[in-house]
Amino acid sequence: MPVTVTLDVFSGRPNPSWTLEDEEARQLLDRIHSIEQRTPLKTPGAEGQLGYRGFSLHSTAVSPFGQLRLQVHQGIIDPGPGDLSLVDEKLEIEKALLTSAGGRLDPAVAKHVEEALASGSKAALEGRQLVFRPQLATCQPKAVDAPPYNPGKWNIPTVQPYNNCYNYANDLITNTFAQPGRAHGKMYTAVACNGGPGVQPAAVADGLKAVSNFNNHLAKGQGWYVALVIWSGVDYHWYRQDANGCWSHKPGGTAARNVDNSGHIITDPKTCNRGNYTVFCTYMVTHRGVVIR
Repeated sequence: MPVTVTLDVFSGRPNPSWTLEDEEARQLLDRIHSIEQRTPLKTPGAEGQLGYRGFSLHSTAVSPFGQLRLQVHQGIIDPGPGDLSLVDEKLEIEKALLTSAGGRLDPAVAKHVEEALASGSKAALEGRQLVFRPQLATCQPKAVDAPPYNPGKWNIPTVQPYNNCYNYANDLITNTFAQPGRAHGKMYTAVACNGGPGVQPAAVADGLKAVSNFNNHLAKGQGWYVALVIWSGVDYHWYRQDANGCWSHKPGGTAARNVDNSGHIITDPKTCNRGNYTVFCTYMVTHRGVVIR
């Protein structure tokens, strides 16, 4: 019974996946099934932060959990809506899943997940009870065409897993996990701002335009502001300015949100908490005529 493991860690690029063959998969499922059942403190995998968000496992074969589809994050293993979740306070399952990747992960990604797991503990589980209390923020609307912040449009089962930060920034649901430049045969070849060629020129090929800031008012028909940031050599991420002047984003296949990794309203993506996406590339302007795939 092979099991596909997906590490939920990227925002722009598709997440890395690998397959556990029969014996390795059976051993893993036996370990999961032996964990004491109890209700978790919070449903896992919903925060959508930048960086490590957990693992997903799935298989069409019958397992102790039926047709397998599990989410694993911060010691909580969720078999699905309505079922009891399992709590692995020592994070042994996540550590085993990371080890199972072997050499198939980028070393920088593996190190990031190792560090995230090293900081995990019962206190981390209790911390999942955190309720975001965004700081009061004053945001100035800049673009008449800017989309409203409407997460309900994106956070539904037929849309959320299939559209990433680039889809969200351009307000285009393609269900293709759109990649900069792919629609025009000029997809990026390096996860960098420019060199390589990088993500920025690929976005220009799709119709976006780089700007130095987001201070200028954009009249009807002129589009809205977005911003590109990079986890150097690993992944990219996009933010967009909404109609209210604040910024929001959609980390990979997770839910759209309007707060940063610290739970604060985003007044400027250049200064917010972006986790590992430490390279700020540029602000850009997108518009309704942009074509992405």
